Parts: sequence; structure tokens; C-alpha cells
Amino acid sequence: MERRSWKFFELVESAIFIVLMLSLTLAIGGAVVALIGAMLGLSSVKNIGGSIAGLGTVGFFGWILATGKLAGVLLGRSRRGLSVENNKSTKVENDA
Repeated sequence: MERRSWKFFELVESAIFIVLMLSLTLAIGGAVVALIGAMLGLSSVKNIGGSIAGLGTVGFFGWILATGKLAGVLLGRSRRGLSVENNKSTKVENDA
């Protein structure tokens, strides 16, 4: 049972990584298209590239903000951090 749930968490982590990389690629590609449009004096290409870059950037940082805590909870990083702090505080109380 444990192995099966671990595979699910690996799948979630992979999905988060894939979406982040696609958004980042979209942002960089749109910026390149906007730069080329600006260098060639094509305002429509520049505007389309800028829109694509903005969409990719908003998607990238939005996805990071939305899934940052979710990924931590799903992977158990947040819970482990809290348990370490609780263990330290109980140890200090026991020593005192």
C-alpha cells in the first residue's frame, strides 16, 4: 500500500514540474518573439510575443504560488518540519 501511494506522489510531482517547464518555455519563447518583432519593426508580432510572454510568466508564477504549499503537503515536507519543531520543544521542556 505504501509503495502505491508513493507512486501517486511521484506522479503529482512530475505533473507540477511539467506544467512549470511548459509555462517557463512559453514565457521565454514569447519574449524572444517580442524581441524579434521589435527588432524588425513588426508591431503586431511584438504585441503577440509580449502577450504570450506575459501569459507564460503569469502561469509560471501563479502555478508556483498555487502548488508550492500543496506539493509540500502532498510530499510530507511541511508535516516533517512541524514534527521536528515539536520534538525539539518537548525535548527542551523535558530538560528543564
